Amino acid sequence: MKVKNFQITSASTINVELASTLPISVLCGRYSDLALDLLRELIGDFGAQNDPDRVDDGRFVIHADIEMDNKNYDVCYIRNADFMGDNRLAVNFVPNNIRFSEDDTREFVDKCNERDTDNTNVLIKTADIFSSEDDRPIFIYDYFDRLDEAIDIAPILDKFSSLGRQVFIAVCSNYPIEKLKHDAVQIVHTEVDNVQN
Repeated sequence: MKVKNFQITSASTINVELASTLPISVLCGRYSDLALDLLRELIGDFGAQNDPDRVDDGRFVIHADIEMDNKNYDVCYIRNADFMGDNRLAVNFVPNNIRFSEDDTREFVDKCNERDTDNTNVLIKTADIFSSEDDRPIFIYDYFDRLDEAIDIAPILDKFSSLGRQVFIAVCSNYPIEKLKHDAVQIVHTEVDNVQN
């Protein structure tokens, strides 16, 4: 599984867009954990660190281009569309139309469900990754924010980049971004420009 690009928007808090070109993507900002939670929910990997309903009534629109088993899935996920729990997912829309492929949508959901056997792709307060046949992206929460600033994180990033899997990392808005400069890392900010802290 590879997330080739994604976009998450809400009414007032989050606006993030990423074209994934490097193995490690660092989401930086007040809502970085939320962005990881929503991306995980999109691929059927439930178990959010914090309830997404706490922000903007849980109303988010997520678009993503995901590759699984050498097939591309252009996914649109509308969370809490008209009311809480009214989640809508559709895959591979007909160009310039609201029609989508029901077969591809079922296939996408089935493939995500097959892969969602455990939570070994989610790391909280740790970066200990074990070898696995799992091809889901790895999501890392509350690790880098807790490290002493004197620690050289380059060896950790080297390890992540050698895994052959995507790695998504959440860091807070005041994390020293210069520490993340690495050939395998791209940094994305998660907040709408005019959001008040």
